[in-house]
Amino acid sequence: MCSDTMRNATTGCQYPGCDKAVWNDPDGSYSLFCGITHLRAMAKLPQQAGAAPAVTCKNCCARPVYVQNGRAHDFCGKRCADAYRNQPISGPRANLNSSEEDEPSTECSLKGCNKPVFVTASGTASRFCSNRHRINAVLFGEEEACLMCAKYPKAKIDERLSEFCSKTCSTAAFAKAPMILQLPENHQMYKNVSAQFIDQWKHTTQKPTIEKIWKIISNSTANDKFARYQLAVERRTNLDKGNSKRRWHGTIRACTLGNDEYDTTLCPETSTSCSLCSIIRSSFQLAKFGARTNFGRFGAGLYTSATSSKANDYVHEQCSSSKAMLLNDVVLGKTKKLTSNYPTLTQPPAGFDSVIGEPGGDLNYDESIGA
Repeated sequence: MCSDTMRNATTGCQYPGCDKAVWNDPDGSYSLFCGITHLRAMAKLPQQAGAAPAVTCKNCCARPVYVQNGRAHDFCGKRCADAYRNQPISGPRANLNSSEEDEPSTECSLKGCNKPVFVTASGTASRFCSNRHRINAVLFGEEEACLMCAKYPKAKIDERLSEFCSKTCSTAAFAKAPMILQLPENHQMYKNVSAQFIDQWKHTTQKPTIEKIWKIISNSTANDKFARYQLAVERRTNLDKGNSKRRWHGTIRACTLGNDEYDTTLCPETSTSCSLCSIIRSSFQLAKFGARTNFGRFGAGLYTSATSSKANDYVHEQCSSSKAMLLNDVVLGKTKKLTSNYPTLTQPPAGFDSVIGEPGGDLNYDESIGA
């Protein structure tokens, strides 16, 4: 969302009738609206008589342009202005407004039902005609169930599935964070993670059988810290999402968290023996580097790998015959590729955000090291 130093945490959303505060972007700036829903709804409102037509940003073609002292700029904010100017100019710029958005369906999404969708008093349309058909869509396997209530279908936000059916379930989940929620085997995320684990098992040992996959719901502190870092790296490098990749990490588990659907309680915060629960609770801590092995091929850092079987070598279970491994969203940024040991590194080389250890020299399998 676009930046404006004139707005703050008490500024009200500009959508008519909304009394919520404007959205606070991870970079510290504030939007014109409380969220993406009202931003897009505003763009669809009929213009008042005599008012200038709504103009959208030339870069993202979604947000309204920034207006300063009555003058409309070409972009919604500095971020989009910089992104637009940094685009290659060897050919004509793409006209992102050339196609119209598909109109949302007005019929119930349950197969065989032609009834009109339910519309709230505020004009928000559901994808179904009733709660009964929402439930049936899950029971009949037509929709993925909310990870929190497991009753209603996941909501769609910008044509992408949320993990939850509603703001109520989302709020409830994050209020209990950090926590883990089990992924059903028929969910696409389960299939994606399972495929990544099997496909990236490169050791000659037998590939393990996946018993369960859990979604980690981090607390707001960890989420905000990650979002701010990702955004900062994206802006500095012009790499989408800061060149974020999913990478595996093996560590110590001193409990049986996740072994069955009832074992979902993390070790006490005072516990120092369970690294798995500590990472879930507060993410990775560089200060704990080398506590087990006292060695880092590329110096001090946070080590992950695209190779699931390599991460498996670092899993240590203290009271379970099953093994647990973490799949992490890692912001790699601009990477420095190395093939030989460099154990004296204390941070990525100047101009880089992380180190990638590539197979060939001293390595048999890849490593990703960040600070």
